Amino acid sequence: MNPLRDVYGDLLIVRPPVPATTNKAGANYKSEVAHLEYSPRGAYDEWLQILDGIIACGGDALYQFEAIDEPFLDHEALEVDADGAIRVAGSREILGNLADVMTGRVFAANGPWITVRNGTLRAVMPNMLEHRRGEATYYADLLRVLAIEAGLALEVAENPHRWEGMADVATVGDRVVLTYAVAGHYDRDSGPKSSRTSRDGVTYAADFIGVPAEARIYVELVYPHFHGDTVHFGARPANRSPVLVQYPGGLFDGGGGVVARALGPDHVVAISRDDAVEQYAGNSRQVRDGVLVPDGVSAQFVTDLEKLGLRSHRVPLSELFGKAGGGPACATLYMPQNLKVPSTSPVRYSVTRGVAKARRGRIPERLHVDPGFFSEKPRG
Repeated sequence: MNPLRDVYGDLLIVRPPVPATTNKAGANYKSEVAHLEYSPRGAYDEWLQILDGIIACGGDALYQFEAIDEPFLDHEALEVDADGAIRVAGSREILGNLADVMTGRVFAANGPWITVRNGTLRAVMPNMLEHRRGEATYYADLLRVLAIEAGLALEVAENPHRWEGMADVATVGDRVVLTYAVAGHYDRDSGPKSSRTSRDGVTYAADFIGVPAEARIYVELVYPHFHGDTVHFGARPANRSPVLVQYPGGLFDGGGGVVARALGPDHVVAISRDDAVEQYAGNSRQVRDGVLVPDGVSAQFVTDLEKLGLRSHRVPLSELFGKAGGGPACATLYMPQNLKVPSTSPVRYSVTRGVAKARRGRIPERLHVDPGFFSEKPRG
């Protein structure tokens, strides 16, 4: 059986944004701007709206809160010093250091590729840049819980090659578009940038999942499109066969044409440059017949989705992703549709929604970063 048929389930793993929400990496074109003012509570509100949107579309989110967050809760405001020390605003009390905080963890789309086969929950883990490798523990722990609740064995593989997870995988029916970057091609017009998913990495992931070679379409990215999910997403229309909603300008050396020829032009729906580059329209996330879209997308983009029989749900993202680059898809990770999790599971948002919303009052309202923190950091 082709495992691509089960990729898009109604359950999506998410990960709560850290209460010390800020941006420290500068690894994409949005995060290269060194913002100094943040609202962790505002970011949390936007994250909750993504979860509420998933519920409204008929799906559910899976997540766990993390004990590592406790020091940053129950403070109205935080400050980050030039050396990265995180303090209670107006106090010398140090709560931690930004170097140890996984600020990128909310990007759940960088999580593993997961499938269910022969009574086993199987996952191939991403291979991220050094400052994000600690994020893998969250998925390993949650996968153990899900395997137990679903009555499945668990098999987890480490990807030995650079691969930034499901953000570079877009399934269209029985085909899949696999994106990667090549130094000198990806950054041809911008100068050297952080390394991204490699062809070896995305190939290893597809091999582990068991994707047939003939089902794969490989294309390269060009800056500023750091993942495939900033270029396109696989859509399941209510009134026709699957399509790829895509901005072809995000692919290197005519990659858009490669995709169109492989899928057939009738299976590609175009995204405008402004919607793709400025509004992250390619980072929309479909759940059943609803699509979570960044709130700045054009009316034309929404109309194009409506023509596919899909309902749009606009999600504000100015704090959660506006200062770091991303959209609704960045915050979510599809579980395979053949994974069955009990409706009463405590990892379901539908079960713990009240607890999640009550936590809002514990999240800091404000966070200020000393400009000295960014002065010695390379950007890009």
